[in-house]
Amino acid sequence: MLYYIPFILTIVLAYIPSFAWLGFVLSQDVHQEKVTDIVKSFILGSFIALPVILFAVWGRELLDIFMIEISGTIRSFVFGALSEEIIKGAFVYWFAISTKRWDEPIDTFIYASTLALGFAGIENLAYVLSYYNGDFIAIQQLLILRAFTSVIIHIISSFIFTYGLVFFFKYKSRATGVFMMLGSILFHGLWNLAIELSRVTGNILIVVFYFIICLPLFICMILIVKHLRLKSE
Repeated sequence: MLYYIPFILTIVLAYIPSFAWLGFVLSQDVHQEKVTDIVKSFILGSFIALPVILFAVWGRELLDIFMIEISGTIRSFVFGALSEEIIKGAFVYWFAISTKRWDEPIDTFIYASTLALGFAGIENLAYVLSYYNGDFIAIQQLLILRAFTSVIIHIISSFIFTYGLVFFFKYKSRATGVFMMLGSILFHGLWNLAIELSRVTGNILIVVFYFIICLPLFICMILIVKHLRLKSE
């Protein structure tokens, strides 16, 4: 039994960034959601990793079967950003936006972020297990890095996409909704592309993307959240 303790501890560590950010997300709520709804949303975010992976695997197999060649750039958008944001957005809309759970504007941020953090948690777990060698210092460093990069990317992209869905279906502002959803996919796709190209160019593209695009969008998101809180009071 003692043999499995380091492995179990590694799994727990993988979810710490998501739980830490979840605390921040829930602190932004005006009228607290039911604990069971938050838990369900988080777990749902973890489970939707499966259809995202299946879409990517089956999509690549279909391309191979029909001998269709596409560039790595397009692959990073279609099998990464596009499929992931559409699937996450669809589940947020199904679970919260289209139900009585969504009863105030700030709920858009709460449910989109909670589900995204569930997804980020399972993604962190996959990364940690792929690098698992019992070196907890290296694992902690990896998770701290991802807490302020990939996890934030998930929160921002999911919020923008879901907010676009709200504009499209709830506020009947179709142009704004489509613009925000496409912007979310572009944002996520550029992040994937920066990671992919970093294998050749080094981390310079990741740093540029993070400080030129990610941080300004994060600040904009916080300002929007503040506005949604005021509308929810």
